[in-house]
Amino acid sequence: MTAPAVAADYNDWGDDGDAPEFRSSYSVEPSQWTELGDETDPIYIETGVRYWYARGAQSFTSSGGTVSSTDTAHIGELHLRIEDRVTNTFATAIGGYSMAVSGDVSTPSGVNPIVDGRVAYVGGDLGWNAWGDGNGSGIGPMVGYLYWKDEPDTGRFNYTTAESAADITYDPTTGQTFLPGASAANSIDAHVLRLGISGKAKLGDIFDVTATIAGVPYAKVSGTAGVDDPAFSVAEYGGPAQAPYGFTNGNISSMRSSPTSIDGWGYGAMAEAFVGIKPVENLTVRLGGRAWYLQGTADATYDRATIGNPGDADADGTYDTDPSFVEGSFISTNNPFRMLRFGLLAEATYAF
Repeated sequence: MTAPAVAADYNDWGDDGDAPEFRSSYSVEPSQWTELGDETDPIYIETGVRYWYARGAQSFTSSGGTVSSTDTAHIGELHLRIEDRVTNTFATAIGGYSMAVSGDVSTPSGVNPIVDGRVAYVGGDLGWNAWGDGNGSGIGPMVGYLYWKDEPDTGRFNYTTAESAADITYDPTTGQTFLPGASAANSIDAHVLRLGISGKAKLGDIFDVTATIAGVPYAKVSGTAGVDDPAFSVAEYGGPAQAPYGFTNGNISSMRSSPTSIDGWGYGAMAEAFVGIKPVENLTVRLGGRAWYLQGTADATYDRATIGNPGDADADGTYDTDPSFVEGSFISTNNPFRMLRFGLLAEATYAF
């Protein structure tokens, strides 16, 4: 036996006054829906690519001296922006990686070229257009996070890996010592909190302007900063200077015996602005600029080895006694640092 079924959209109950208030059916088929991505859709999404021509500067100081660099980086970037036009809120995300880095670095050992390196970052913002028109234009507060790695190849700075006098060899005729060594790259990581104001203005159907100005109340900074600061003794060895130091004759008498680790915090400001034009529907091309700046203080921790000259125990002109070796750990506090990157941006974006 089959029971009759009543559909929710069925509205033929005889007299209209006796008919229940069921909803009516959709007026169009799902294949004909057009709201997604058009002016009536409350969710608006942009995604695309950017090129950042970025100039950079970096400076870190410890008791061994200051390492400062200037560079030019060519950076490719992906970006995403999602707007909810009902609540006037938005979210953005970016990720970038350098394609080429070049410049100069100044160290206690001299000035050298930068021929490579790495700049990388990833981050996101959340914002509310408190004063908005519900159609993408507005201005309001934003909060964001940025991870920023700044690693121009300033050269791998040298330190000795010797842990005792037994690790040091020497020439029995000249008394020249030979220290085992390694090197560390100059590499800084920053975890950045961003608080500021963001705005967007649509100028008709073709042009738009976007801008963000953010203060950085706190940035956690860590990494390694290589500092070459060897001291020499000429008491025994009087030949050519020991490689890689070509400015003083003698044995190395004091040298760092670990990478120099950086740990500190800073503050600063960040800003960017774009002017866009929409040549065709859903495609926008923008030109703009961006600047990031951090400064603060950091502690530098490292180990240092003090090495003596080999001895001639029986005074026969042949060195036969191992040099002395003493190692200690040190910390240099409140060392100033600064990081800067700024330049022009070009963007191509698709909206849906």
